Amino acid sequence: MKELYGLGARRIGVLSAPPIGCVPSQRTLAGGFQRECAEEYNYAAKLFNSKLSRELDALKHNLPNSRIVYIDVYNPLMDIIVNYQRHGKSFIYFSNKYFVTLMF
Repeated sequence: MKELYGLGARRIGVLSAPPIGCVPSQRTLAGGFQRECAEEYNYAAKLFNSKLSRELDALKHNLPNSRIVYIDVYNPLMDIIVNYQRHGKSFIYFSNKYFVTLMF
């Protein structure tokens, strides 16, 4: 951030870590038989995000005329994962060889 600021950046957006315990690979490897989200990885992401947010707040005060914005992607993505029914209807189509989910 300081290097970007030194290069002239004054408006900087920083994305939070997503719910990494819910990515397909982690659900397969650590999610058990039901392929649930791996909570220990999500906890790590939340811990990282809280520390990142605090650090960005501190940087705002140390870099004059800067506008540093923390962009939370964890909570909106987690809401879509947990409450997928609220974000569209899902229809499942089975054919001889394929399993397809259509969302709209």
